[in-house]
Amino acid sequence: MKAAIENGFKVIGFSDHIFFPGISQPGMRGEYAQLEDYKQSVLQLKKQYQKDIAVHLGFEAEYYPVFDSYYKSLKQDHGFEYLILGQHFRLVNKSFPIYYASVKDPALIHEYADSIIAAMKTGMFAYVAHPDLYMLGYGGGWDEHAKAVAHKLAKASVQYNIPLELNLGGINGRGLMMIQGEYRYPYPYEGFWAIAKEHGVTTIVGLDAHAPDAYVGTKYQILFDIIEKYQFKTIHRLKFK
Repeated sequence: MKAAIENGFKVIGFSDHIFFPGISQPGMRGEYAQLEDYKQSVLQLKKQYQKDIAVHLGFEAEYYPVFDSYYKSLKQDHGFEYLILGQHFRLVNKSFPIYYASVKDPALIHEYADSIIAAMKTGMFAYVAHPDLYMLGYGGGWDEHAKAVAHKLAKASVQYNIPLELNLGGINGRGLMMIQGEYRYPYPYEGFWAIAKEHGVTTIVGLDAHAPDAYVGTKYQILFDIIEKYQFKTIHRLKFK
């Protein structure tokens, strides 16, 4: 919080990885029993720093239809203002056997896209976090399947009016890596964004801050350069649904 204020931020949104009832995934998300503690800690910060910065309460969430009522209750009963869609995993029997950022099978990146599109249709999510996440580990490189996934996601983004996020976490968190013979950031993946431009998507920039130092530095410019290059429509303040 202090790092955000010291670096000139006027608005901050807390969006921890969602806590799911009946599911434990240490290292990725908190336990469901911590839900009220998380909520109260954010509300306390909102009150404490109200003169310095606007604070908003949310979650970054995967979409699984079995939890439809839970997503709705977070807003209706617990005062959550927004949900960001971050489709990291396939859910099977309360476990997460597939991580979409490390799949090799083309069928799985299509599954990734289809699960995101199903989430878009619900209208419960404000935007899609790092939609190009699948390019971090996909074994086929920028092949016809990877391009088809980009087309599907971009088309659905426009159809359902859900922005796609240019995410700074792949730059700040992981940095330059050797991926499929390319020395690059894991995301944003520029081929994805070139296709997104063809469809006229709206973008939003996401900090994805996992540490205070994410608020420091000039790496934002990498994302703004992509926005300028492709002349994306971009929203600068999230409108809560």
